[in-house]
Amino acid sequence: MRREWSSPAVARSTRVHYGWVILAASFATLGVMYGTTFAFPVFFVALVQEFGWSRASTASIFSLNMMVAGLSAPLAGHLVDRYGPRRVLPWGAVLLGSGLLLSAATSSLWHLWLAFGLVDALGGGILGPVAHTALLSNWFIRSRGSAIGIAFAGMGAGLFVFSPLAQAAMDRVGWRGAFLVLGVLSLALLLPLTVLCQRDRPEELGLGPDGEWEPRRPSVSPAGRPVGAAEGPSLATALRSPGFWGFVSCYFFTPVSMMSVTTHQVAHVVDLGFEKTTAVSVLGTVGLLSSVGRVMFAILSDRIGRVWTATLSYGCSALGILVLMLLTPTWGAGWLYVFALFFGIAFGARGPIVSAMTADTYRGRHYGTIFGLIHLSNGLGAAVGPWVGGALYDATGSYRLAFAMALTAAGLACVSLWLARGPRPAAGR
Repeated sequence: MRREWSSPAVARSTRVHYGWVILAASFATLGVMYGTTFAFPVFFVALVQEFGWSRASTASIFSLNMMVAGLSAPLAGHLVDRYGPRRVLPWGAVLLGSGLLLSAATSSLWHLWLAFGLVDALGGGILGPVAHTALLSNWFIRSRGSAIGIAFAGMGAGLFVFSPLAQAAMDRVGWRGAFLVLGVLSLALLLPLTVLCQRDRPEELGLGPDGEWEPRRPSVSPAGRPVGAAEGPSLATALRSPGFWGFVSCYFFTPVSMMSVTTHQVAHVVDLGFEKTTAVSVLGTVGLLSSVGRVMFAILSDRIGRVWTATLSYGCSALGILVLMLLTPTWGAGWLYVFALFFGIAFGARGPIVSAMTADTYRGRHYGTIFGLIHLSNGLGAAVGPWVGGALYDATGSYRLAFAMALTAAGLACVSLWLARGPRPAAGR
């Protein structure tokens, strides 16, 4: 009978604690998922040029993707609670890759709504932050914020890698070929990565959290459900807590702000007269700096507090958006990288911070379901931002009003996070 390399005996005999394997796999999985999905702004101009769609109609493809991913988050959380990440993540890999492959065959708007907006989004919802936050919250307790920040840094790394890759593929084989390249790569990378996430809790391997080697009693029943986890607040208790709705509001307004910028930034920079390669380079730079910022702000949050750290990141985002909103062709390309610096260093920084805050508040048997419901508002906000940004451009011929909306939404998100602070709800029904 084949012995699993992630069995307790093998895990104890290796020099690397399996928690670090889980962290590395989460980093890479989120990188591929996020990088391929958020390469859509690279396709934006090509789709507008080929089909003649309006900016709002083209942005609706990405908006639908974000909405479906958000709506599927509660289901993903429930499945993670019931079956564990290791049984759920492979399905996400198959759906994400299939959606990208189907996108290459599109000939009308509704085809992309179905392929990228539905199939790809369902895969992204399963592979996204809900499952990985639940998984990492079991493997890291004292350094939870830092661990989640490192894993979420994979999102920025993915954007840095896959945006230029998509543009390079598009230059050689067209946008349809680029979708095929991304689809094949995602399947080839994600399916092996999900195999690494074979253990939901350190106790299953006789290990402790936070890299500790002390053996613990296995916490999985024969049915595969955790039996040693703390009960934690129930869903009903969470819904009655004011902090829950503060998190919901924060998770809504943050992507309204961020996605209204990222979806349209390549088109906006091209409209200003800059080369498309420059616009894509700036998008990749945002992704690279995002990786640095996610780790930096997450580590900082473990030291000076999560809310103060998040507030600092919102200030950086606001400065970046303001530069992009006021930018004119006479300013020169250097100002694009000033925008990338401030916007990129804070782009996604709230993800690990707020995820850690929700884990601090609601960790327990029902955390996946609770966080999935909170994360639903993230998908709705990410759907609203790109579409409204495109609609405002179609109505005014400029992105200035859209970026002003992004500034306002960032302020509202910051206020919401302060309102979400509060004591951990009591366990129970």
